[in-house]
Amino acid sequence: MTHRRKATSAAFYACAVAAALVLTACSDSGSAPAPTPELGPAELALLTRSGGQALDEARLFHAETELIAACMTAKGFPYRVDAFAPATGSYEEREIGLDTRRREGYGLYARFSAERARKTADTDGPTNDQYVARLPAGEADAYLRALRGTPGDLREIRFGAGSTVTFSAVGCEADSRRRLFGDLDGWAAAMHIPQNLDASLTDQVTRAPRYTAALRDWRTCMREKGHPYPTPEEASERLSAEFRNRGATEELRRREIAVAVGDGECAARLHIPSTVLSLRKQYAASLPVADKSRLHKVAEIWSRAVARARAVSPTVRSHSTTDG
Repeated sequence: MTHRRKATSAAFYACAVAAALVLTACSDSGSAPAPTPELGPAELALLTRSGGQALDEARLFHAETELIAACMTAKGFPYRVDAFAPATGSYEEREIGLDTRRREGYGLYARFSAERARKTADTDGPTNDQYVARLPAGEADAYLRALRGTPGDLREIRFGAGSTVTFSAVGCEADSRRRLFGDLDGWAAAMHIPQNLDASLTDQVTRAPRYTAALRDWRTCMREKGHPYPTPEEASERLSAEFRNRGATEELRRREIAVAVGDGECAARLHIPSTVLSLRKQYAASLPVADKSRLHKVAEIWSRAVARARAVSPTVRSHSTTDG
């Protein structure tokens, strides 16, 4: 419950990205940095994926797929654009995802079930991936070259020790990202710098008295439901170990769903996502000046990208008129 995004290194970022952001954090010129304003609502929303961030992410994703589809069509290939379906509900409802928990638990049964894995690969995966999987090898290669270029077109940016982002600089995917974010460095920064900075706050959040008190109450709530786990992470990890040892049985699937739903119901009752969000925003004030500068610049890149998404996508543009 303390962290939603993939935890990557929160170390200082590569000079390549900093240069793309026109920042001086990686420079040794000795010049004094300009004063950095405090983080405002836009920066905090981007950092914590709160406020209107979920809708903006959906807007950008949909606009990107529409741009990819137009590019692929021009090259003679089909590319399906799924319906625009932004997340609904309150911040807490989205974070907890009770409906998903009732269907899938923590997602462990699907992960450990070989039958489910085959079904997902054949019928439940992204529509365009299914299409490519059915093509003869030569046609699939041509399709993927149009979409993502070749292995020789890959770029890599380091985001600290042991953490890298690899992406293609050629193809319809790369072109769509340039259209929205200005360039690929801006896209990579917007996608990864906020989550790295957010991850760097986790230790402070989990040591905070408000969080430890909420976690004690969560344990009590879970014991009352018959699920005596010390933390949500431990609940998922123990169930995962059972799946590894016993296989994906129906009994384990039912128990996984029961534990995951109980976890979510306790979190909702105690408003744990709101507590964590409040603490992340509070501790964001302690980020180093260089990191605040990065976040300000990334927020500007993000804002321009969302504006471009509204401009290039009729679907996004029509939806945005009703929700601000």
